[in-house]
Amino acid sequence: MEKTETGKNVNKKIILAVVLLVLIAAIFIFIQYKKTHIATDDAYITNDIYWVHPKVSGSIEKVFIRNNQYVKKGDILAIINQEPYKISLLSAQANVELYKAKTKEAEVAIKAVMSEIELVKAKLEKAEWDYNRAKRLYQTKVISKNKYENYLTTYRVAKFTLATKKEELKRAKAMYESSKKGLKAAEATLKNAKLNLSYTEIKAPKSGFVTKKGVEVGKFIAPQLPICAIVPNEGAWIVANYKESQINRIKKGDDVEIEIDAYPSVRLKGIVDSIQYGTGEVFSLFPPQNASGNWIKVTQRIPVKIFFKEKPNIPLRVGMSTKVVVLAK
Repeated sequence: MEKTETGKNVNKKIILAVVLLVLIAAIFIFIQYKKTHIATDDAYITNDIYWVHPKVSGSIEKVFIRNNQYVKKGDILAIINQEPYKISLLSAQANVELYKAKTKEAEVAIKAVMSEIELVKAKLEKAEWDYNRAKRLYQTKVISKNKYENYLTTYRVAKFTLATKKEELKRAKAMYESSKKGLKAAEATLKNAKLNLSYTEIKAPKSGFVTKKGVEVGKFIAPQLPICAIVPNEGAWIVANYKESQINRIKKGDDVEIEIDAYPSVRLKGIVDSIQYGTGEVFSLFPPQNASGNWIKVTQRIPVKIFFKEKPNIPLRVGMSTKVVVLAK
């Protein structure tokens, strides 16, 4: 009887020892697992969001979109009333034509003055020769003083006429340069008017789905406020907010296991792309101020950017919750 009791006690001890060993092994495996499998459910899907801002102001004449509609890059989303911009374009075109005419007129004036200068130069050369000859003849008493002074006056008039024509040429050239600058300015205004008219057609900057539509026919819009946002249907990634105590084990290039709450049966693979150089709170709208004296230490979260290894064949909507596990190396 005593042997039986002793055997039972031995068996209990063996079972207890086995259970203890299994428990220790399980704890060891769990610790090792936690070291290499760094998990968080503070993660969500994000993507580039393209806010569509009009480039000119005006009242909406036509709208071609609705919320959740798929649009392609370059599709017209809405049209602003074009009449004011068409009028500006016509005015700019007329201004260009006006300065073209002024520039042409200035060119013709320059050519005309240059021709006159050549003629005056020839007359001056003749008048100078006559004057020098008359001067010699007058000095030798061959001609009278009156005749000599006539030649002198003709020479002086020719010199003055040449000087006047040169000044006229300067003014003509200045007018030409001014007209050219005016033409450049008018052409720039015309180009801007054409751009503004083209901007009345608000186009999609990227292919994707329309969200946050805030435009209707008749509404006055301005560049400061977007009319909608476009979310692409590809290129999404995950932002996982890890505790700062976990971040030292995560490296760029680590493999990631991804589970999306909306698709619990789907398992996806990812890769760590980068780790943000700053906690999430630092870049929040109201970053913490710890100098007030009532500081309480809170474990911070650091965003980790994760790319999908392969393009998922399920729709990934911005803001979806996910659970990610980084496989640390």
